[in-house]
Amino acid sequence: MQITPTKLTVAGLMGTANEQYVIPAYQRRYSWREPQIADLFDDILNLEGNDTHLLGSIVCLTGVYQAGLNSLEVVDGQQRLTTLTILMHCLRDRLIVDGEATLASDLDRMLSASDVSGTKARKVALDSLDSGEYARLVRGDLDGEFKNVNLATAFSLFRQWVAELSPAEAKAYSYRLQNQAVIIRLDVNQAKDAFKLFETINNRGLRLSPTDIIKNFLLGNAARFGEPQLDLARASWAKLISDLDGVSTDVFFRNYLSARLRRRVTESFVVSSFKELFMAEVTEAAVLPERHLYIDDEGGEEDDAVVATESQAVATEPRKYSSEMPQIEFAKFLKQLEHSARTYGELVLCRTGSAPIDRRLRNLRMIRATQAYGFLMHLRAGGCSDKDFLEVLRLTESLMLRRHVCRERANENESLFGGLCETDPKDALGTVRERYALACPSDEKFRIAFSSAHYPSRLIERARYCLERFELDLHGKYQELNVLGPDSVHVEHIIPQKIKTKQAKKELGDWVEYLGAHSIDRHDDFVGRIGNLTLFSGTLNISASNNPFARKRPSYKKSGLKLTQDIGAMQNFKFETVEKRSKAFAELAVQLWRVP
Repeated sequence: MQITPTKLTVAGLMGTANEQYVIPAYQRRYSWREPQIADLFDDILNLEGNDTHLLGSIVCLTGVYQAGLNSLEVVDGQQRLTTLTILMHCLRDRLIVDGEATLASDLDRMLSASDVSGTKARKVALDSLDSGEYARLVRGDLDGEFKNVNLATAFSLFRQWVAELSPAEAKAYSYRLQNQAVIIRLDVNQAKDAFKLFETINNRGLRLSPTDIIKNFLLGNAARFGEPQLDLARASWAKLISDLDGVSTDVFFRNYLSARLRRRVTESFVVSSFKELFMAEVTEAAVLPERHLYIDDEGGEEDDAVVATESQAVATEPRKYSSEMPQIEFAKFLKQLEHSARTYGELVLCRTGSAPIDRRLRNLRMIRATQAYGFLMHLRAGGCSDKDFLEVLRLTESLMLRRHVCRERANENESLFGGLCETDPKDALGTVRERYALACPSDEKFRIAFSSAHYPSRLIERARYCLERFELDLHGKYQELNVLGPDSVHVEHIIPQKIKTKQAKKELGDWVEYLGAHSIDRHDDFVGRIGNLTLFSGTLNISASNNPFARKRPSYKKSGLKLTQDIGAMQNFKFETVEKRSKAFAELAVQLWRVP
């Protein structure tokens, strides 16, 4: 492995006119948050005298240098490098305001690259999903929303902190940033070496996510297969990242592997399971060493010590390369992975293009039926018909709501759905009904659990799902939901979540006295039950009555939702009402969500 390490100040790193750092499309979105951003800013601000500060390292795939513009692919360090350029842009704008044209020009020159004709380009070019929003933020175009909140926050914080500096402090900060902040740049001219170096560095320092390790493993081995395969892998990974935008890629890989290996895959074995699949299935992998990490052809003691880790702990699960898996070419493996990612993203984000399917998927998201998505991906990607898929979704709603309410074990859910991936997607309905029925809690168990279940804030969407179904079943239509849209309607606690604070008494009345003896002690047991919840839109119009429930009743009566109007017709609402209402809802739930 040929590595050229160079210790550079920021001025040196950014000062070569014909070098451009490219953040490739296969890299994830910008993800630094305020603590990391603040540390970088403060470390430079607090430098004293001639002290220097090491910002870390970046790994660049350089290729062969030429006379024109040289693009350096940033394999590692893109978060750090992007943060640095954001800071430089904000500092340059501040210096312009201060009339420091020369100092601002110095920064501006470092933020651009040029070819032999003098044509300028960005010094750090984002070819990733953040490209458009990054360009907007550099221009100061803050209108509209930003998909990457972290990127917008970084610009906002740096602008704020730079603005708080005095003119003299801003000049001093600019000098320290350019001349006393240091980065180690590691140049590698072969892709396989660059990806290996990335994992080697991170195995001994920062904790990598499973997605990062899988990406590095995939691209690194693609480089060993040849340049065409590496180009294909880069493009495929970029498409995967785009299709999973807004979805946890780590969770995707866990579900993907569960579906492909037809078993439960725990978080601790996502990476090793992916490598197991890759080594067993990809034809070209036969030439690779039987190790967790591809290594240098030359080997050596240091290389032998570098093994891929998961959460920085060496996996103890034995490697299993199944001879039963059909061998496919690397290109087909990538296509299948890409197709699975696109299908998974459509399912989780409810964007399949079919309104009935998307409505059912929204229900599963509200229930938090996360363990089912690997199996659903298996069916959808495998060609299950829309008619059968809709029925599977309906059955899955019933099964998962019952199991969640009855607090069945999550790992059993994962094993169930992993095993179901053995079924033929085009003929799965009979098996699904049979296996679901065996795994479904009984009516009696579900009835008892439903009436006493609690819905804290993290599960409030599950309660909302149930209330929406009750509204539809009891009254035939979502009157207010249809008019306002589901996002405008929220879950309302009839007996408030807080009843004993001074503010609660001032705004809502004396619920402690109204509810009677031991009300504070009993409150926690009733406030989160389904019988104390309803759907409401807008803000309650509290009247001046002393009776706290009477103060809410007029607003409930005016609601367009029949479920809420019924509460407005009640004369009192106390713990006994919650219990009675919860039991009534439990009886209805048994009928709505039947055993498959």
